[in-house]
Amino acid sequence: MAMLEKIREERIAKVKKLRDLGIDPYPSKSERTNVASDITGAYGKFEGKSVTVAGRIMSWRDFGKLVFVRMQDSSGVIQIILKKEVLTEEWDILPLYDIGDILEVSGIVMKTKTGEISIEASSVRMLTKSIRPLPEKWSGVKDKETVFRQRYLDMIMDPAKRWRFAKTAEITFAIREFLNGKGFLEIKTPILQPVYGGTTARPFKTWVNALSSEFFLAISHELYLKRLITAGFDQVYNLVGYFRNEGIDRSHNSEFTMVETMSAYHNYEYNMDLTEELYVFVAKKVFGKTVFKINGQDVDLSKKWERIMMIDAIKKYTKVDFNEVKDVSAAKKLLTDSKFDGELPATIGECLVEYFEFLVGPKLIEPTFVTGHPVEVSPLAKSMAFDPRFVERFEIYVGGQEQGDNWSELNDPQELFERFKEQVARGRGGDEESHPMDIEFVEMMEYGMPPTTGLGPGIERIAMMMTETEYIDDVIFFPMMRPSGITQQQKELYGAENVGVPGKKVKKAKKEKEAVQ
Repeated sequence: MAMLEKIREERIAKVKKLRDLGIDPYPSKSERTNVASDITGAYGKFEGKSVTVAGRIMSWRDFGKLVFVRMQDSSGVIQIILKKEVLTEEWDILPLYDIGDILEVSGIVMKTKTGEISIEASSVRMLTKSIRPLPEKWSGVKDKETVFRQRYLDMIMDPAKRWRFAKTAEITFAIREFLNGKGFLEIKTPILQPVYGGTTARPFKTWVNALSSEFFLAISHELYLKRLITAGFDQVYNLVGYFRNEGIDRSHNSEFTMVETMSAYHNYEYNMDLTEELYVFVAKKVFGKTVFKINGQDVDLSKKWERIMMIDAIKKYTKVDFNEVKDVSAAKKLLTDSKFDGELPATIGECLVEYFEFLVGPKLIEPTFVTGHPVEVSPLAKSMAFDPRFVERFEIYVGGQEQGDNWSELNDPQELFERFKEQVARGRGGDEESHPMDIEFVEMMEYGMPPTTGLGPGIERIAMMMTETEYIDDVIFFPMMRPSGITQQQKELYGAENVGVPGKKVKKAKKEKEAVQ
């Protein structure tokens, strides 16, 4: 603490000295003409020419009348050479520079005697004065919690770690390109919703002061996309945030991103074909390949994906035939005998799903469409004509992990209303993930929605698979974490009266809400 406080005071004093000299330590723009990789990647094109670059000082080697600086920008690192004989007017200012500062350098591109591509500076300008020191170069950022809370710091010290986040962004670009090319329209749907729905999940609640009403963060955007279909749009999608108040683990984050589509006049079989085509397109576009190493195995997305009913997959991998299960007590016994330690469901269909997810899902390494989910867990999906116990629905499994959820949409308003009533009854019974009644949606359905199907793969799941990681935190720059609270160091550096105490404003807002109610 004492060392940090001393360094900050010294650097803040340097900020004042720069200003006293008429130098703005935080100008509003740079005159940069090139990034580091432009020059290092095409030296012959730039040799002997004048360029202007900008970046962060990562090292500073002072040899008296000669200084070697390693400058890092978004594209890489380049060496800067500062000579006293050249920088006659600026030389006396160099002591005010520190590692971590962001500079603009103009100069001539050349190579040193050792062959390193460099820029011999003719002028140097401060762009941002850093008043807090970077971590020690060789140790970097090691603490996992610090990595997540201050990912920016980890990336400064180890830029190679940026690639997964860059690729995740490119995946979203490629998905939009694919869907736009298929004639889909991206139309924004609300994240704050008066009635949550579209799947079964526990929502996050919030309060809209202007409307004196409780709203929910979207657990799905499906019901709004269906309104667009009813309005006459045949192919629509959005690629936005989803919020589910559920467990957080290595493959789940309560806030995540998903692409969700709706296609009129098709059923779920259309979306299986669309999914295969989408994954191969994204893989080739972003990564230039279709084979990825998942759970230690090479998986080729371009091969024909297997399609199997959930009940058949259970029989294939465990030899258990749920067709022979006649009552819920027998279904529950199968779960307990399998060492399942979660809460036992209330129906045979729900037991079937838990059994599948516990014992079979992790074994589906090759790309697989698992179809025929029980109607109990699919309130918005159309029943299968040959077996009404199940619905026209599929989940995507790759590498033993569920990638997305899709179905033929239920468009019979009377059956939908009955399904909603069943869900409401379950909610009254204590099921926190049951689907609420959305009577306005039922009214919309009574005007008539054409046969429709939706697609919904999670972006983070695709990114995990294609960047070959098992951890969702590796592809979410800002993973959800417990608030850290105000530290003693922060109180001492910034003043306890300025940093405040987390939670007080939340309590105040809660009281205001209760007063309105």
